Amino acid sequence: DMREMNLSADGSRDQVSIANPNYRKRAAEAMRNFIRYMEKKYGKHMAGYHVAGAHHGEFQYCNFGRLGNLFGYDEGTLAAFRKFIREKYKGDEEALRKAWNRRQLTFEQVMVPPPFMRYGDQTRIFHNPRTEQPAIDFNEFLNSDMAQFILEMAHVVREECGKTRLTGVFYGYLFECMPQGNGPSQSGHFGLAKLIHSPDIDMLCGPYSYSNQARVPGGPQFTHTVGESVTAAGKIWCNEDDTATHISMKQRLPEDGSHRAAFDRTLEETRSLLRRNLVFNIARNYGVWWFDHHSKGMWNDPELWKEKTFADKIEAPTLNDPEPYQADVVLSFDEKNANFIVSNAGIRLMLEGGLAMMRDRVNRSGCTSGTWFLNDIVAGKELNSKLDIHCNAIALTAAERRALRERADRIPTVWMWAPGYIDIDRNEFSTKAIEEVTGFKVQQVNPATWTVWARPEGFDYGMPDHYGWGPTLDPVFAPVPEKGDLVLAYWRDLYGTPAIVLRPGRDGKPFSVFCGAVDLPAPVIRALARKAGANIYCSRNAGIHKGRDFVAITANEPGLYDLNVGGTEEWFNADGGESLGFGPQLKLNLKWAETLIACKKSMLDKLR
Repeated sequence: DMREMNLSADGSRDQVSIANPNYRKRAAEAMRNFIRYMEKKYGKHMAGYHVAGAHHGEFQYCNFGRLGNLFGYDEGTLAAFRKFIREKYKGDEEALRKAWNRRQLTFEQVMVPPPFMRYGDQTRIFHNPRTEQPAIDFNEFLNSDMAQFILEMAHVVREECGKTRLTGVFYGYLFECMPQGNGPSQSGHFGLAKLIHSPDIDMLCGPYSYSNQARVPGGPQFTHTVGESVTAAGKIWCNEDDTATHISMKQRLPEDGSHRAAFDRTLEETRSLLRRNLVFNIARNYGVWWFDHHSKGMWNDPELWKEKTFADKIEAPTLNDPEPYQADVVLSFDEKNANFIVSNAGIRLMLEGGLAMMRDRVNRSGCTSGTWFLNDIVAGKELNSKLDIHCNAIALTAAERRALRERADRIPTVWMWAPGYIDIDRNEFSTKAIEEVTGFKVQQVNPATWTVWARPEGFDYGMPDHYGWGPTLDPVFAPVPEKGDLVLAYWRDLYGTPAIVLRPGRDGKPFSVFCGAVDLPAPVIRALARKAGANIYCSRNAGIHKGRDFVAITANEPGLYDLNVGGTEEWFNADGGESLGFGPQLKLNLKWAETLIACKKSMLDKLR
């Protein structure tokens, strides 16, 4: 029935409407019948079920990234949206009228917001909560409903199998889905918190980042999501490794997940990528599988499987005696922030070049780093971090601002971009709320580009002469320095107007930084981490993968690297077994893209 298909604003229909109750019912029945068949015929061989649905089986809305494709105008979505609104506002129509700024509105009159409201003001990044709450609510609904659909399917697995089978799902591509032309919320992937706290979900999965940086030898590894929050919730995060190999590049197959360059990849380059990826996952207690695009044998080389055998040995000591991954630098992410971002192609480059790529920056910093949900930090979860970087703590309640302010009184903190700018309680933009959470007074400014110039003080903290890119969108802020503050950088187009300010610790409190840009270079993160007391494993840009008995380093370029392991114990190359020297500092001459795993004698003996 075409009426059950998703309807876009341009009149086109593509995938079945996820919100349609008939589809949901039939999908659950099909899932149940499939499981019963598999259990009856192959039950002794079943480890679990990977539930797949929607676009590419990854629970994304169909064509969500196609510019101008604003969807959700079918009957099923409207009915589900009205139900969501009634539940959100707890049946209180006066509360709804106040939030939507519409007198006489009833729950039965609620409509999916028109395209012009979802597009919002194209000069701004965020919907104005005073005038565009319907669009904000609809964005929230899209993600909540997709997550609910996943939970309904996962519950079928639990009903049929109990806890004898693992239940996995592709979901939670938070960083990766931020730079989308129609706005991140149209993906449906910003309901992850709902899933990681469900007893019906055991494993969340996704390819490792499709960033060109992560896909080339020598680049840093990073995931789509807040991996440390996933594992801390008792779930498995499993990376799909669909690296383009020397085989698939020669085959010139499309969609092999490579973002490949024009040249062929060698066997040595493929192995260097696989070693980096495997040790990254082992260090963080993630899972990983290798995916053969098109089933054309892209892994059909015994030399590649030697990497798997080697990784098994590295991982073995921790399988029966695991411990949580600890990182000195924490990068936090708040998924509800996506509900406020307008459907505007102009934000794509800004969010991709900045916020999404902050994963690249922290993973090149030469420190251990991890990604966490902001709400885990607000809840008081002890992360044992030395430095917190809040890359998108934009929309906050008063309670969240207090919790973050109290933590910043204990932990050195970097505030990025527009922290606290959206006051959820008052439903308004607020520079006062920014001051409440950060301690910095700010002024709204309008530089032409996101580019900043370093001050002399900035050079002391690893700041390049200048960095940044293209046109800005509202809002942009300039922190107002107080006596004793250090201005590290100015806005290039507003010379003399601070862009990045460091406030030294006062009255026993740690330092803090307000960065009006949406990006911060890796050397600056390294300098701030050093000031915060973190262990700087390498004094130059490099990927660091720290396990219990090993420290691995990935060289971004060829040359001499210092690896600061501490102590005076002798360290060895886990692969060849040769001595690397004694702590506290190892001197390593590394090839481009090489990942070297340094381990102690106790681990080396186990590997042999």
